[in-house]
Amino acid sequence: MITLGIDLSSMPEGTAACSISWNSNQAVVSAPVVNCTDEKLDALISEANVIGIDAPFGWPEDFVSAVADWTADAWSKEGRNRFQFRATDRAVRDQVKRWPLSVSTDRIALPAMRAMALLHRHGVIDRSGDGKFFEVYPAGSLYVWGLTCRGYKRLDEECFGLRSEILGKLVKKLPWLKVPAGYADSSDSLDALIASLTARAAAQGLTTRPSLEQAAIAKREGWIHLPTKLLEL
Repeated sequence: MITLGIDLSSMPEGTAACSISWNSNQAVVSAPVVNCTDEKLDALISEANVIGIDAPFGWPEDFVSAVADWTADAWSKEGRNRFQFRATDRAVRDQVKRWPLSVSTDRIALPAMRAMALLHRHGVIDRSGDGKFFEVYPAGSLYVWGLTCRGYKRLDEECFGLRSEILGKLVKKLPWLKVPAGYADSSDSLDALIASLTARAAAQGLTTRPSLEQAAIAKREGWIHLPTKLLEL
């Protein structure tokens, strides 16, 4: 199996990818690929069995309806939250005690537009996790695995050290994981690695799935796959 993790930005700059080849006794991580164009992503996807993408796969249904045909004439906190967050965002908040970025009201909306174009190119209809493409949230995966999940995004020396520490602890937990140099250089590369590992967890059935009540809306809004336990080889 080859898993691919993509930390998707709205443009090639800031977009990183990580491929991992899995066999019976080890998982070998390829060097990070940075500044990924659509063409590069498509080529990497063509070689992968399972793909984890760190970007929203859809928008809150109430937000979509409101934008298409605005009928509300009052405003409230409850209404704001319905337009701001998806069902999966609320599920993640309950589990990791923090909100993912809002796809409808934050800058993550731009990567979501690029993600939608990617999913369209590859014929993805079920956005809840169709067996090959999964929406992931690297900071949430780090939280579940008991690793530092905040404060590693900047490019200064302190954050490089924090990313190196995260990688060191990750390899201790997963001693069969062979990681080359370069993944501590930026949060883009580190998040791509975590996305690829989470894709493996999703393929193994070791991530959260929508309930029967959530399934229909998750197919349209997207569903964040958080690990349910430590990854297995």
